[in-house]
Amino acid sequence: MYISKSFAAVALLSLTAACASNSPPPSDAPTAAASKFLVHFDAQAGELPEGLFVSTDAAYVGFAPTSQVARVDLTSHAVTNFGQLPAPAPGKGFMTGIVQGPTGEVFGGLASFVPEVQAGIYRIPKGGGASTLFAKADALPFPNGLAFDSSGTLWATDSGTGSVFHFDAEGHAERWLTADVLSGNKDACGAGLGPGFDIGANGIIVDQDAVYVVNTDKATLIKIARDASGHAGAPTVIAGPNCDGLGGADGLTRAPDGSFVVAVNRQNKVVRVKGSGALETIATGTPLDFPASVAYGGSALYVTNFAFANASAGKPASPGLLTLGLE
Repeated sequence: MYISKSFAAVALLSLTAACASNSPPPSDAPTAAASKFLVHFDAQAGELPEGLFVSTDAAYVGFAPTSQVARVDLTSHAVTNFGQLPAPAPGKGFMTGIVQGPTGEVFGGLASFVPEVQAGIYRIPKGGGASTLFAKADALPFPNGLAFDSSGTLWATDSGTGSVFHFDAEGHAERWLTADVLSGNKDACGAGLGPGFDIGANGIIVDQDAVYVVNTDKATLIKIARDASGHAGAPTVIAGPNCDGLGGADGLTRAPDGSFVVAVNRQNKVVRVKGSGALETIATGTPLDFPASVAYGGSALYVTNFAFANASAGKPASPGLLTLGLE
């Protein structure tokens, strides 16, 4: 597995300790949209939800420290265990994004920085249960954002190598693009603001003619054109760099009106990116607690409270699944 020397050196440290020492406290600014908990999770049990997707009747969340995928019934709010990826080595890996495939199978990313646990993308059967390895690549130590395109092809970002991948039905990986604009720089918005190592390309949306990616460290939303043959064009920054607005950008989704919605984790807010690239904060402060992923279910917007910084520091944490009441 290839990992850059500086990235590997820091990644092998405890991610928990890094975030505990470097992340700012949550904002207590009033919310711009009504936020409410659907479900509270238990931080002490490792129930820190990072990944999220929403189906017609349930939301699925992935717990980063344990690699468990849980199903949340949207009517009863009952939580059941759905599936399991390999458990990461403590402090040396974590589960990232999850997505449902066209035939109902669930795919999850696993970042791992030690050979004992294979980094890559894992597949859980439609009915749930244990996962199997679907895809791996040398330049995929930190798969993060996952998305399917309209043809049923799976795409993924790698936050460590600043890459975008896509995969065929057998899981063969093709590195579609690696670029400086997708790479991380932990000090891009100021020293000591993030977890202590570079995090670049993260949340992803794939359209027929373009791929959209947020860069966590560089506080940007990037558009990468797809030509008629599917090849990558030159990436263009369409929002940012804006450290106050997008520093810590994590999950990315498309709103019903076509605008983009971004979870900005370390700033405890959710931001809308309009067509002009202008930013609008739609929710901020309590009860948001390190929001990581955003997804629409119909007109409702769901958010995972990863709660990572507070839980890592031993402070009161509020991991859970929330809804935002947007007009």
